[in-house]
Amino acid sequence: MKNIIYFIAISIVACTSNNYQLVEGEVDTDYLFNSPNTAWFQKNYESYIVDDITLNKDFSKLNEFNIEIFMNTKCHDSEREVPRFLKILNSLNFSKENLRIILLNSDKKTTNGLEIGKNITNTPTIIFLKNSNEENRIVEFPYENLEKDIYKIVNNMGYINVYYSE
Repeated sequence: MKNIIYFIAISIVACTSNNYQLVEGEVDTDYLFNSPNTAWFQKNYESYIVDDITLNKDFSKLNEFNIEIFMNTKCHDSEREVPRFLKILNSLNFSKENLRIILLNSDKKTTNGLEIGKNITNTPTIIFLKNSNEENRIVEFPYENLEKDIYKIVNNMGYINVYYSE
């Protein structure tokens, strides 16, 4: 009986740790906090001080959006912006059900083609979707700061990302 319990425990740990080894594909916030590929995440998340003045504004429309984050675990911009962005979303009680995190390889691609049709040129790229249609995106770094950029996007205030051109 002890051997069976030991085997089951080892199997669970082995299966779980394999998920933490992913270098591309869809992951969740648990991966970011616990993967050896994202050892930087916890420290960067905890050290970020949110802009409470901006967060006290009306973000009620945020829950109308789904958000996709395209990132690379070895990209210094992803290392800086993604923990900050997720800390802001947590402060605003954004549902993890409406959040999708996709790890890209160094060519900004995934084996499963999760990036196809998304026009990912820089990481991180954070896409705000409403009714499955892209409303706006933050590309690589915020224009003002993440809180103000998110506020402008969700309140349809004419946000333009730093790489926008017509």
